[in-house]
Amino acid sequence: MVTHKVIQQAAELITNAKRALFLTSAGMSADSNIPTFRDKDGYWKNFPPFKEKNLQAQDLASPWAFHNELTHAWAFYEWRRQNANENVPHEGYKVIDQWIENHFTEAFIHTTNTDGYHLRSGCSTNKILEVHGSMWRLQCLNVCSHVFWVEETVPLCTLDRKTMKASNYPTCPQCGGTARPHILMFGDMDYIGHPEQEKNFENFLRKEVDLALLVGSSGAVPTNDYLALELKNRGAKLININPDQSANNIAQADVFIPLKSGDAFSQLGALIF
Repeated sequence: MVTHKVIQQAAELITNAKRALFLTSAGMSADSNIPTFRDKDGYWKNFPPFKEKNLQAQDLASPWAFHNELTHAWAFYEWRRQNANENVPHEGYKVIDQWIENHFTEAFIHTTNTDGYHLRSGCSTNKILEVHGSMWRLQCLNVCSHVFWVEETVPLCTLDRKTMKASNYPTCPQCGGTARPHILMFGDMDYIGHPEQEKNFENFLRKEVDLALLVGSSGAVPTNDYLALELKNRGAKLININPDQSANNIAQADVFIPLKSGDAFSQLGALIF
C-alpha cells in the first residue's frame, strides 16, 4: 500500500526542484494500452504466424527482419502504429507537460519509448529526446541519405491480421526504395539518429540537474536506469515510479513510488499544479 507520506515526499522534491529530467520507459506507455515490448505475455506471442516461424519481438524489430522477413517486419510495426493511434496518452503526460510549462525553471524528457505519446500529448519538440526514435518517422531502409521524415498516416501499410503480413510499404522519397521506421532496432547499424533532439539534450545537460524522475523503467533495457544513477551520483534527487520493486535495484531512488505511472502522476498532479 502506497502511503500518503511517500507521495508527499515526492511532491516536496518536485516542488523544490528547478531543473528536472523525466526519464520515461515502457511503463509510462503501458497505462495507455501500449503493450510493453518484453512482456512475457506480449502481443507478438499471440500471433500464430510469428509463433510458427519462431519470430520473437527482438527478431522482428531488427534490420535483419526488414531485409529477410519484410512482410512480417512491416506487419509488426504497422500493428504497433495502429494500436498507438487507437489509444491516447493518459493524463500523466498532461501533468508532465504542465509541470514543464509552468512549474520548473527548465525541464526535459528523455524517453526510450517510440510511440510518440509525449509529443502527441503536447510536449514541446525542443524538450525531448526520443532516444530509440519514433514509429511516426521513417527513413530509407538502404540509407541512401541521412534524411528522415514524419509520416503519421494510419493505416500506412496494408495489414493482413490473420497472416500478420503487410504489403504496400512506404517508400523513400529520395531513391524510391523501401522505407523503414526511424527507430533504433536490435543490432541496428543503420539508424540515422535525430541530431537536433540529441543536441537539445546535450545542451540541457550542460547545467546541473537537481531532480530526475525515472518512470516505468524495465530492467531488460536499463538505459534510463543508468542515466538516473549517473545524475544521482552528480547530486540530483531521484524519484522512481514503478509498480515493480526490483526496478529500484540499479539507481536506488530517494523516493520510490510503487504505482503505475498514471496513478502516480494523478496523485502528484493533484498536489502540484
